[in-house]
Amino acid sequence: MSLSERGFPPWVVGLTGGIASGKSSVWRWLMEHGGLAGVNADELVAELLKAGGEGWRQLRVWLDPDFFFSDGRLDKPTLRREIFNNINLRRRVESCLHPLVLTAIHELVTAMPTSNQRPMLIEVPLLFEAGWQVFFNKVILISATDDVCLRRLRVRDGVTAEEARLALKAQIPLARKCQWADYVIDNNAEWPETVIQLEKLQKELDTIVAMS
Repeated sequence: MSLSERGFPPWVVGLTGGIASGKSSVWRWLMEHGGLAGVNADELVAELLKAGGEGWRQLRVWLDPDFFFSDGRLDKPTLRREIFNNINLRRRVESCLHPLVLTAIHELVTAMPTSNQRPMLIEVPLLFEAGWQVFFNKVILISATDDVCLRRLRVRDGVTAEEARLALKAQIPLARKCQWADYVIDNNAEWPETVIQLEKLQKELDTIVAMS
């Protein structure tokens, strides 16, 4: 069967959130402390966009040469800025990359041994935007207020307030995503408070595997 016909196995759980909501920190904690297997979609994209990678080759065909350095490497900061300002460009880039990333995730999941299976956590920043919730039996959402996300984004990426707002606006509001997720982790407060929620979540994820 293809992925479109059956989705991922029950022990494969999606993890998402808004930009700068803290989803990667949660993903790493669950890998390190929960003993979970994991896949990070952003890392897969980075591989695809390396010079010569499949994503790079597809973008090279039609993307303006100004988005590439003289040595052929993709100028990702410039492309990222333009994507947040140009919805048509964003959709076209995503239409190239999303199928490649989904295929790569599917291959990694298929390669995992099924014996003594621990939960496998797939971090996908644009999970709901891409409509990939249909492939997962359970989805975890990392939530934070817009003000918190904007502040974290400006500190993390060194962007202006306007650039941060555009980046946040490009995604579905977290309040709506909370309605679709199976688990919501509130990451507004200090990290120890988030960890308390993650310890409880870890036990629930282990239950999913035991029942699958």
